[in-house]
Amino acid sequence: MKLLDMKGFIIFTLLFVAANAVPFLDKLREPHAGKTWVVLAASSEGWDNYGMEADVYHAYQVVRKHGIPDENIIVMHYDDIAHHKSNPTPGVVVNRVNGTDVYKTPYEVPKHYTGKEVTVENFLGILKGDPKLEKAGKKVLKSGPNDRVFVHLNDHGGDEVVFFPNFETTLSAKDLNDALIEMHKQNKFAQLVFYLAACEAGSMFAKLLPNDINVYAITATKPGELGWKAESDHGTYDTWVATFFTVVWLDDSEKSDLTKELISGQYDYFVEHNNFTMDGSHYSQHAQQYGDLSIAAKQHVSDYQGDKKAPKVHSGAYKPSGFAPIRGSQLFKLQSLIKNTNDADQKSQYVSQLNALLNNRQVLDKQIDEYVRQLPAIDANIALNGKLELNNRDCYKKLIDTFNQKCYGFSKNTYAINKLGSYYIESQQYKYCNMY
Repeated sequence: MKLLDMKGFIIFTLLFVAANAVPFLDKLREPHAGKTWVVLAASSEGWDNYGMEADVYHAYQVVRKHGIPDENIIVMHYDDIAHHKSNPTPGVVVNRVNGTDVYKTPYEVPKHYTGKEVTVENFLGILKGDPKLEKAGKKVLKSGPNDRVFVHLNDHGGDEVVFFPNFETTLSAKDLNDALIEMHKQNKFAQLVFYLAACEAGSMFAKLLPNDINVYAITATKPGELGWKAESDHGTYDTWVATFFTVVWLDDSEKSDLTKELISGQYDYFVEHNNFTMDGSHYSQHAQQYGDLSIAAKQHVSDYQGDKKAPKVHSGAYKPSGFAPIRGSQLFKLQSLIKNTNDADQKSQYVSQLNALLNNRQVLDKQIDEYVRQLPAIDANIALNGKLELNNRDCYKKLIDTFNQKCYGFSKNTYAINKLGSYYIESQQYKYCNMY
């Protein structure tokens, strides 16, 4: 009898599972119970950085077209290019050569945080849902434990730092990751996906982002690697109207069925399109991924960028052109103008501008060299030329913020970012932090 009872139990269990298998699978396919929130930020300013703001405007159009409601989107941008004195089409911003407006078409980009409101404090406050900002009438994330959050930040970067236009402080890797950890502890999301476009962007997450807080990050570049501008439009706008990483990202999001494409698939698309050819030479920037990789393997792009089907802009892969290194774009531009200009007077002017730029760089090199060499108990050769492990991040941030405020203004003087390694060895000596 016991054997028969056991067989009967097994048969009953199998029948129960079979009867409930379809409803269970349907349950997996049900829409996510929470909301999707999107934060888009271009923490840069000026005509030379046109492409970074244009990228964010274009990203706003893409997520809106894919059904993310405007009330769930927060946009931070300096808002100085649409009506900039250098803009030949006032009120219009493009993100492709010969492209259409992305500033007001088809949706007008909101101005939640603009101008002097583009600060590190406000960016982190948005993410953490700062009640002080909300009380002041500013929009912040109101996400909860069932919600998904997508964040895109586009700016100049250095080793474990992203620069903002107001020179008061910089966004350090430690502060960013601490904010994400705090958000996790406060149940501010079910999962969070972060796309960071900046030079050396991988350094913001490589050593500090945990893999168990439901956060997944893609960066445009690996640690120590410079990024590229794209879409040179020197015929009309006299600048680069996009950055390479974001061109590739938005190209994929505009032509793909986001409900079928896994986030890992979009990452693979970045990796596949990392390379480009310019003037017969091959170049690359290498997208990286960090954090909880299972998010990318299991969830679709539509979970973070919208699941509404939008008209395809094109079907094939878009091939950007007109590249320049982000930190050296002005040098690159002048060299190109000298090479391609036949007018002798015009060429002479460009040569003078190039010499002035190179002289300024030499002055900066000399200042940094003299500063480091006068510090006691510092090996100047290692400080200036070596690569050390960063182990005192608080001091490192204090040194960078001080020089950012009082000396160079890194977001406007991007060549100076190349000298951040000089602060490594200083940050190992705690006494130098007390000098500032």
